[in-house]
Amino acid sequence: MKHIIFSYIFLLLFLFVGGCSGPIPSGEDYSEIDVSGDPVQVSEKGDSILKGEKDCTYTIKPVARYKISAMVVGKKSYSFGCKAKVSPVDLALAWGKLADPKSGKYITYSQSDRWYFYEYKPDSPVNNSYIISHSSNNHIIPANDNILRAIKTIKKKEKIILEGQLVNINGIHKGETFWWNSSLARSDTGDSSCEVFYVTKVRVGDKVYE
Repeated sequence: MKHIIFSYIFLLLFLFVGGCSGPIPSGEDYSEIDVSGDPVQVSEKGDSILKGEKDCTYTIKPVARYKISAMVVGKKSYSFGCKAKVSPVDLALAWGKLADPKSGKYITYSQSDRWYFYEYKPDSPVNNSYIISHSSNNHIIPANDNILRAIKTIKKKEKIILEGQLVNINGIHKGETFWWNSSLARSDTGDSSCEVFYVTKVRVGDKVYE
C-alpha cells in the first residue's frame, strides 16, 4: 500500500512540474492568422529597460512598436555567452508569397551564428529582392519567462503573431561594452539587417501568451 501511495504522489508531482514548465495562455483567438501582409512598424521611443545578471548587464532601448504575422521558416536556440542571455532564440520569419507552402519547393532557409541564409532555385516564382523584403531574421528578447516558454513551443512552418518593440541593446560583458542595434527596414541585407525584437505578446495557433 505504501508503495502504491508513493507512486501516486510521485505521478502527481511529475504532472505538476511538467505543467508548470509550459507557457500559460492569457487568452484565445480563433481567427485566421493572416500572413499575407507586411509587418506593422511605428516609430516610438519608450523608456529604457535595464536587465542582466553578474557579468552580463544590458539596457534595452525601444525604437519602434512592431507587430508581425508570419510563417516560421527557421528557429535556432542559443545558450552560451552574454548574447544568449539577452536573446536565447532566433526566429527566421517569412510572409506574403513566401508563406505559401508551394514556395518550399523553390526556397530553402538555414541559420548559423546569428545569421540567416536562404537559397532559391532558378525557376522560383519570386526573385531575390522579393525574398529579402518578405523575410527576416529576428533576435528574440522575451519580455518574461512565459513569453520565452511560448517561443520555445513554436515549430517550423507554424503561422504566428509576435508583438512588441524593435530595440537597441547596449551592454557590458566582463567589463567590455557591446551593442546590438535593430534593423528598421525589411529591405536591408548583411550585418545589422536583423530585427532585435523585444516580444511582449505571442500568438501560437489559437493561444495567446503575454
